[in-house]
Amino acid sequence: MHGVRFLSLLLILVVVNSFVNGGEASLNPIAVAAERTESAPGARFTMKASYTGAGLAQPVVAHGKGARNSQTGRSRAVMSVEVPQAPTEIHVESIGDGTSIYMRSSTLGSKLPEGKEWMRVEPFLGHSESEAVLGGSDADSSLQMLGSTGDVERVGTEQVRGTSTTRYRAVVDLDNYADALRGEDKDELADLYEKYSELAPDPAEVEVWVDSHKILRRLRMVMEIPTRPGGPTLTMDMRMDFFDFGARPRIELPDPASVYDATPTLERELDAAG
Repeated sequence: MHGVRFLSLLLILVVVNSFVNGGEASLNPIAVAAERTESAPGARFTMKASYTGAGLAQPVVAHGKGARNSQTGRSRAVMSVEVPQAPTEIHVESIGDGTSIYMRSSTLGSKLPEGKEWMRVEPFLGHSESEAVLGGSDADSSLQMLGSTGDVERVGTEQVRGTSTTRYRAVVDLDNYADALRGEDKDELADLYEKYSELAPDPAEVEVWVDSHKILRRLRMVMEIPTRPGGPTLTMDMRMDFFDFGARPRIELPDPASVYDATPTLERELDAAG
């Protein structure tokens, strides 16, 4: 897997994980929804993403489903990627535990050392998701990755899977978020977000659909991701629908013997980007 493409995937996971695991702030409806959603025992979700760009003759489409157990902090997703002119779909499975992300697929397995089936990476380089958001894990940690970068705009009302929701829009700017982290003396994490920002410098547009109980029902993110340094970008349009909030799925981590740790590769790529 090309290093920059790999880091683009990690950047997406960083933003989504930080969104789902934010804290509550009464003046930010998106942050309130993130906190209320996180407080549920668990949930299931569907995902769909499309990738378009000058270098693609046709869009690349990925779709799948997953679940999260908020009590254990673990999540699991299974995705199928439809690549034009490829003989079959590519299937990707990922598991997260709040610090590490484990991924496996048929195409990835052939590039790993013998006996290894999973690739593991720590996107926050040893820090947990809760450490990597503003305010840590206390009640003021407000998902300011969205709120601090611009006003949250109320777009209107819509039905999502039969539920009435209010739709909001905001922007994610990792440089601004890094500045806010530095103001909390989280310099190491601020440096990390700045390096991610160098790989994908354009702000991402985020929309959320929130029900009357202030629970997140849908998340949409549109962002530009690089294919290689200085090369053309791809536009990713991703949507996640959340439901079944009483679920408490049992999610097991991979056998350590089957895992290849790619975190050192991530560190080298980030150092090169900086």
